[in-house]
Amino acid sequence: MSPIDALESLTRWLAYLPETDQKRVELAAAMAVRAHEGQERADGTPYVLHLFAVAEILAEWRADGDTIVAGLLHDTLEDTGLSRQEIEDAFGPNVMRLVEGVTKFTQADLGAQDTLDRKVETIRKLLDVMRKDIRVIIIKLADRLHNIQTINALPPAQRRKF
Repeated sequence: MSPIDALESLTRWLAYLPETDQKRVELAAAMAVRAHEGQERADGTPYVLHLFAVAEILAEWRADGDTIVAGLLHDTLEDTGLSRQEIEDAFGPNVMRLVEGVTKFTQADLGAQDTLDRKVETIRKLLDVMRKDIRVIIIKLADRLHNIQTINALPPAQRRKF
């Protein structure tokens, strides 16, 4: 599937959104394509297809426009040169908070921490992120769902770890 096909598939799911939100999703998709240009997943497909799949899952769940936009941009802070300011300028502070929340969620790796106190502190921070906006966990769940759906592209050791 090409990014164009993925965008067409996504736009079919957006009919429930107001037209202004549909346009914002399309702008976010274009930003994601530019930001992740040349990046590939383990199976060799363009990375942006993962982002479109996450956005489509969110649309299937009838998420609001900001949540879908943030789903498209959820990996930009970690994996691209796109800045917080660029995202906020284009989509506003609510989307930026969602993207940052998902980034914090992703960076909290319980397995890498050696003490119970550190693990408890990480969980506390994650609960605080969710308390501020539950949509963060919704985006992260859509991200994880798509990763699980495509897990066979990973080597066996990585599959077990995931």
